[in-house]
Amino acid sequence: MGILAINGGKKTVIKNPVKSALFDEMVHQQEEYVVKLLRKREISASPVVKELEQQWAEYTKTKYCIAMNNGTATLHSAFFSVIKEPGDEIITSVHTWHLGVTPIICAGGIPVFCDIDGLTLNIDPAKIEEKITSRTKAICVTHCYGHPADMDAINTIAKKHNLVVIEDASHSHGCEYKGKKTGSLGDIGCFSLQGSKLMTGGEAGLLTTNSVDYYESSIFLGHYERFSILSSKYDRYKGNTETVPFMNAGYKYRIHPFAAAMALVELKYLDERNALQIKNCSYISNGLDKIEGFAGACVAPYVTRLGWLNFLIRFSPEYFKGIPRLKIIEALRAEGVDASPGRPGYIPLVRQAMLTDIENHPGRAIWHYFIRNHPEYRVEDFPVAEKVLFERIAISPMRDIEFDPEYLEQILDAFRKISKHKKELV
Repeated sequence: MGILAINGGKKTVIKNPVKSALFDEMVHQQEEYVVKLLRKREISASPVVKELEQQWAEYTKTKYCIAMNNGTATLHSAFFSVIKEPGDEIITSVHTWHLGVTPIICAGGIPVFCDIDGLTLNIDPAKIEEKITSRTKAICVTHCYGHPADMDAINTIAKKHNLVVIEDASHSHGCEYKGKKTGSLGDIGCFSLQGSKLMTGGEAGLLTTNSVDYYESSIFLGHYERFSILSSKYDRYKGNTETVPFMNAGYKYRIHPFAAAMALVELKYLDERNALQIKNCSYISNGLDKIEGFAGACVAPYVTRLGWLNFLIRFSPEYFKGIPRLKIIEALRAEGVDASPGRPGYIPLVRQAMLTDIENHPGRAIWHYFIRNHPEYRVEDFPVAEKVLFERIAISPMRDIEFDPEYLEQILDAFRKISKHKKELV
């Protein structure tokens, strides 16, 4: 194994990964599709949007789908659909992206945080019921990093208390829980198509539901151009095209046709690209389980299909006692492993100043109810989220590279080397 590269030794990973032919083929088709729309001047509205919605609804086996300009818009639409009075509460994970939570406040609600399961990093169903009050309207579930949450347990609780279940499936395109796609497991599914996601349009979102009420309320919030398809209860807002403008709730969440075209092409390759990634990541996971101080990513038995948005491996602070996580990451990078702390911002949300430091909050005008009725968020109430923050290391998801055991073994050799020579990092 030799001296660690961080201390002047030779690096372990010397082979470059080979880019998947799938990726190049997909990008070529995206280029052709976008140029075609550009030449046809379908640059603001296009039939490609409806085609994407129909195909995504069919793929997820849901009745309705609305394409939007980003994933945050889909979440805002979901919360707008279920929050009826200022102060209505939405239970959500403390370990998620802040833009999965701030739309609750923008819709007039209050986010109530719940701790997570230490292995899956998803909301812990065993801790949900203690958070339910008379004001609770929904449970929002993030399928964190592509690993589906325990939906049977969550849906059982929701049914018992007559709550809506909203899936933030922004990490989990194509992932399955007991054979069913994420986004179809609750009442409303919300997907981001931002550039880092498993399926992307550059910047876009998809909302799925089997409820015509949630479908229509989402249209009312941000899609005035679709008012003609709304039921009669929205008639007084429709106006007419000659003398009275259409009046919606004041937002414009229309997707860009170029984004829809990109996403349509990515959908064709989604399952195949996810499968390639899982083949690569499973090889690494299985190898890490045999290296002291490290362990592969957790996969719960109810998961029938994965697609890691981020591939997080576990390391043991007890084994590496006295060695900071960032030092281990630095050593891995020196060995040639694309390692990092993980997604920026995914520290427990109760640590986020946007939600806790409100004396001079820049959003006072639109968050007035939340600021006046600000709940007490305490770090000590979420011990699991605090603990796992320092027990994960992200490595490149290896989504668009060919399966190459020689290259993957070099990555594992880097972990073996660091495990064996940990004293050099003290």
